[in-house]
Amino acid sequence: MVNPTSKEKLLIQVLRKIPIFKGLSPSQVKKILGLCQNKAYEPGEHVCDSGTKPDEMFVLLSGELAIITPEGLKVATILPVTTVGEMGVITGQPRVASVEVSKPSALFLIHKAQFDAVLRDDEDMQAKVFRAIIDVLSGKLSNDNIRLRDYQMEKARYEGRIAVLQRRLKENQSRAGIALDMAAHKTGTDREELNLHVEEQVKDLIPRILIVDDEADFRLLVKDALPGFDIVEAEHGRQALEMVQEVKLDLVITDINMPEMDGMQLLENLKAQYPDLKVLATSGYVEAEEVHKHPFDGFIEKPLSLEPFQLLVEQTLGQPDA
Repeated sequence: MVNPTSKEKLLIQVLRKIPIFKGLSPSQVKKILGLCQNKAYEPGEHVCDSGTKPDEMFVLLSGELAIITPEGLKVATILPVTTVGEMGVITGQPRVASVEVSKPSALFLIHKAQFDAVLRDDEDMQAKVFRAIIDVLSGKLSNDNIRLRDYQMEKARYEGRIAVLQRRLKENQSRAGIALDMAAHKTGTDREELNLHVEEQVKDLIPRILIVDDEADFRLLVKDALPGFDIVEAEHGRQALEMVQEVKLDLVITDINMPEMDGMQLLENLKAQYPDLKVLATSGYVEAEEVHKHPFDGFIEKPLSLEPFQLLVEQTLGQPDA
C-alpha cells in the first residue's frame, strides 16, 4: 500500500507536469498541493457554469470533462491531467463557458483567494506562474491560428462547392424552362399548370432528412450544413415517431441523450416499424464503441466537422438497401 509520503511525492510530480506549474520547485508545488481539496463528480454534473465568477480553479486528475457554450454546444473535451478555469482565476473575468462532466471524474479544487495569497507571499513563485501562463496563452494563440486557418480552408472549399452547385442549378433551371415552353406549346397545356405538375414530381426526388435533437442550435447547424436536402425537425424521439408516420423520410439523424424518448429508444422503434429507414446517431457524450453496439447506420461525434459529416450523410443515402 502507498504510504502518505510516497503519495504526496506522486501528487507533487503530477502537479509539476501541469503547464501553469511548470518550473516550480518541489517545495513550491507542495504549497499548491496544500491548497487542494478533493472532489468527485458524476456524469452530467457541472464543475462550473458560464457567466459565474471565477472563485476557484480545478485540476482534473481522472475522468473526462466537456466544454459547453452558453448555447449548449460541446466545443471541446478535457482529459487528465490538466487545469480547468485557471485563466479566470488569474484575470478575474467571468467564465465564458460551462464545464460538464462526461465520465466519472476526480478533481482538485483550489480557491482563488488562497491561491492569490500564496502567490503574494512568494514572489519567485508568482513570477514563475505568470511566466508559465504567458507560455500557455502563446501556445493557445498559435493553436487558435492553426484552427482558424483550417476553418477558413474548409469554409473556402464549402463555398466553392456551393458555387458549383448553384451554377449547375441555374443551368438546369434554364434548360427546364425551355423544355416547359416546348412541352406547353406542343401539348396546348397551360405552362403554369404544367410547371406545378413538374414541381410535384421533382419534390419527391429531393432526399428528406429528419433531424432529432433537443438543441435548436444544433438542428439549425445541421440544416445549414445540408442545403441540398429537405430538412424537417423534431425535438425528441416521441415527436420524431409522430412525424415519421406523416412524412416520407430518407434518413433520420438523432441525438442520443434527449428528454421524452432518447436516441436508443427511437432507433428501436424505427427499426421495428420502418426497418429500411437509415438512422445516424450523434452525440458529444456517448462513446462511439457504445453506439456501434446498436444497429445505427453511422455515428457523428459532436462538435461537428462539416466535411466528414456531409460525406457520411451522402454515403448513407447512396448505400443500397440491405
